[in-house]
Amino acid sequence: MVTEKLDGGNTLLHAGKVYSRSVSAPSDAKWMAMVKKHHAWKVTEPDVWLYGEDIYGVHSIEYAPVPERATFHAFALREADGAFAAFADVLEYAKQRDIPVVPVLFQGRFRSVAEISAFMSRAHDDPSSLGGEREGVVMRLARRFPGARFQDCVCKSVRPGHVRTDEHWTRKWRPCRIVGRAA
Repeated sequence: MVTEKLDGGNTLLHAGKVYSRSVSAPSDAKWMAMVKKHHAWKVTEPDVWLYGEDIYGVHSIEYAPVPERATFHAFALREADGAFAAFADVLEYAKQRDIPVVPVLFQGRFRSVAEISAFMSRAHDDPSSLGGEREGVVMRLARRFPGARFQDCVCKSVRPGHVRTDEHWTRKWRPCRIVGRAA
């Protein structure tokens, strides 16, 4: 599986709450407002952890305007035993709860490292599925895999020179453009 790496905040939804980077305490950051409003309450099971990219707070890339409910895109589902669910299960879980998923760029098998390199190069040159530049791509096994094997089963690649500022985005944070909202 190869999916688009969106330029947002890595976010966890668990037991009706939203977590950012740290899972020690739920986040109360204002840039988590849309994921709280539209999706956190849908993930209530105590043995499910849904990970996604929250693009409500603009980081380095500003995408085309999106609906409020599409500022969060799921990319992984962790189960009670610590394993990461098959990507088909992520798709099904998200579909049942009307939660957007990161854009899928490729499903199948690569025949060589050269084929992977060529695909990645092209993928970095293409625009984002959400409009604007593409941050990068994530390649992962389509099947379920143990959490302890994460580093062997997932690979992230971002465009050269992705971060283009010296200042962290939270210092002057602003919301993304929302469809139907005046700029």
